[in-house]
Amino acid sequence: MKKRTKIIIAILVVLFLIVGIFAGVIIYVKNALKPTDDFLEGRICEEGVEACDATVFIVDEGAYGKSTLVKLQENGIIKDADIVYYYNRIFDGYEFVAGYFEIPHKMTDEYGNEHPTTLDELLAFIADPKNAHQDTVTLSFDEGGLLVDYAQKIGEYTTVSAEELLNYWDDRDVIRSYMNEYPFLTEEILEDDVKHCLEGYLFPDTYEFFEFTNCDEITRRFLDRTLEVYQKYKDDFDASKFTINEIFTLASMVQWESGDPTDSSLVAGVFVNRLNAEMMLQSSVTTCYAFDMKEECFEKGDITEINWTYHPYNTYTIDGFPPGPICNANELSIYASLHPDTEDGYFFFVANYCDGGTKFTKTYEEHLYYSDLYAACLN
Repeated sequence: MKKRTKIIIAILVVLFLIVGIFAGVIIYVKNALKPTDDFLEGRICEEGVEACDATVFIVDEGAYGKSTLVKLQENGIIKDADIVYYYNRIFDGYEFVAGYFEIPHKMTDEYGNEHPTTLDELLAFIADPKNAHQDTVTLSFDEGGLLVDYAQKIGEYTTVSAEELLNYWDDRDVIRSYMNEYPFLTEEILEDDVKHCLEGYLFPDTYEFFEFTNCDEITRRFLDRTLEVYQKYKDDFDASKFTINEIFTLASMVQWESGDPTDSSLVAGVFVNRLNAEMMLQSSVTTCYAFDMKEECFEKGDITEINWTYHPYNTYTIDGFPPGPICNANELSIYASLHPDTEDGYFFFVANYCDGGTKFTKTYEEHLYYSDLYAACLN
């Protein structure tokens, strides 16, 4: 009798557990099919805004299914992208529309009564083209361009101001949040001496942006393109004796210094040869970057005196590389920095202002001779 009682009790316990688990699953699923409290209570707002009536969300071009739901979850708008995905497929089948949306936290019913936005209403909202701001701008960014110039151009054509974007790109906490997705962003770019965290990592190319956009969307467009290049040469990055940041820094110096793309590997080789010989890099373009003298450098002005003024980026006054890149290099300069041509043992180079190209030399005496010779062609 006792044995039978124990069996009945055991069966009841198992049944209660099954019912409990089933009930728990139902409760979890039911809860997951609601927007988050942060969204409904207006706490998911743009940078610097504590409370808002609508949350800005961008559906990327081509992202009309689960990727958008994942993004909604990452942005704290929905709770479980997987559950919402299957719910949407079974019941609604909404296909989302690319664009910039301002999703309201409250909706109004047919009787004019306000109520918290439901999951169905949220999904329907971003599936309706009438709710999307879809005007786009196509912007090209110069090879060797500076981060501040990129921000200025974006600020002229989108709803994001240059100041807002620069503050975002220099926010160490923001940059750290991208590191898991973009492995070429390393701790080195967060050092105090780094002038702009993302300088050198915004790949120069032509991009299409929504006019109504935000800092995150803009940043990801650049970083996604940089990631493509990084992954293309991943084995070369791994094989290099330099860190990732040093390679991007070297590439930026090569980009600015080299007037002739065919000389890029030799220019990189000069810098590597100097490092191997424990010489200072002494690149005038780092002086230009350090003291915001871009125009003076591009106009081939004489900056000899300021070369010897100390700055963490001035390679006339520091050993080794500056703390980070000085411009945004193209793929050729990155490749050249991964494959520097050091075989001829050059330690110097000077731009040939008379006939074009670059003159490479092994001794300082030769360098001075050609520097004086070509300087005459500037007058």
